[in-house]
Amino acid sequence: MKVTTVRDGHEVLDFDAYTQHLMSVVVNKLGSLSSADYLAQFGLGSIEMRTMASLAYQPNLKASEICNLIGIDKAAISRALTKLMDRALLNASKDRQKRYQLSDAGWNLHEQFLELVKQRQASLTQGLSEDELLRLTHMLRKLALNVELLASKRETSP
Repeated sequence: MKVTTVRDGHEVLDFDAYTQHLMSVVVNKLGSLSSADYLAQFGLGSIEMRTMASLAYQPNLKASEICNLIGIDKAAISRALTKLMDRALLNASKDRQKRYQLSDAGWNLHEQFLELVKQRQASLTQGLSEDELLRLTHMLRKLALNVELLASKRETSP
């Protein structure tokens, strides 16, 4: 699929066809909505809420493992973990490389968060059939793997 068009004699990106642009628009707009909702409802931002969701999905993760799971840099995760610990929403192991899990208060907040997320998912995917949603999820997983390949090529390039 062609990702460019011609404007005034110049080749330019076609924002209606360029996958990265379309994905960025969806992610940026959805992220802004999500963050505003989380701040208003829970007093936490989207990074803190994604950190909690990751620990509900896979308990006892180290900070670096959370980074890998949700694709956020370590400094942001470190700040999120500190904030969540300060609010007693997490428990941490005592060993050198701490592992985190949700506390009882964290699980209570996660349940409220989950309701909001399920409602947003239903609104976001409105009009998509079950088959279309499965195909979209499959394609997004493939794209995520391709991003990993791009990153590994970049890391091994001189």
